[in-house]
Amino acid sequence: MELNRLLLLLTVFLLGLDLFEMSPTRLVCDRRLIQKYITEAMDLEDKVSQCEELPFLQQPVQLPLVGFSLREWMAKTNQDKGQETLRDLANLVDGTAAAQDQLSRGCALPLLQQLYEKASSFLLQLRNFGWQVRGRRGLPQDDNDD
Repeated sequence: MELNRLLLLLTVFLLGLDLFEMSPTRLVCDRRLIQKYITEAMDLEDKVSQCEELPFLQQPVQLPLVGFSLREWMAKTNQDKGQETLRDLANLVDGTAAAQDQLSRGCALPLLQQLYEKASSFLLQLRNFGWQVRGRRGLPQDDNDD
């Protein structure tokens, strides 16, 4: 699968997440959910292909690796999965911002803007979710929080 298709799949995945019912097992193992994202990515790829000309970036942009092995993923601890997800999502946000900075107009710019907004929001929510989970597990809290 080429890079554009994988990035589109990741984009659609991020745009369609329902954080209130999210669990790592559902995201990885639900075949219907995976098929939904693949279908949406293909639709988005069709829309991108309708752009007359996609611009070239003047500077390279670093993006997260998109390869995935279910066996390797399942062997990782939840903490490692969380750290890897946050790191790669932050890398996607930074890369998307860098790509936006290099574009002034065109049909790719609104798609990049949408990806940036959704990925940034998702990253913020995941970071906040991590703090809430730590607090619920009975980890030491500041006694002045009354």
